[in-house]
Amino acid sequence: DYRYPRGESYQDVIKRVEQAVLSMEGLQDPVVVVAHQAVLRIVYAYFMMMDKTKAPTISIPLNTVIKLVPKNHGCDEERFVLVNEENKDNSNNAPSH
Repeated sequence: DYRYPRGESYQDVIKRVEQAVLSMEGLQDPVVVVAHQAVLRIVYAYFMMMDKTKAPTISIPLNTVIKLVPKNHGCDEERFVLVNEENKDNSNNAPSH
């Protein structure tokens, strides 16, 4: 269980976000989670019913929205790439701000 220097381990992150994840599970309305990748990996692993020890290796790409829709066992997943990395320097893909 690696701990970053002066930082958290994944076990620490799990303990820190556990209550929020449990609260999200009971909601009927859509939820948007914006967080660091470590937190997103923990949330993703929980809702996809994955072993929490796999969380550090889950792919959570930058510039991507991951939509999870609950079903009987786990969730259906859909990914929306907001910025295509191949065309990142192309001004047509640049944000308008």
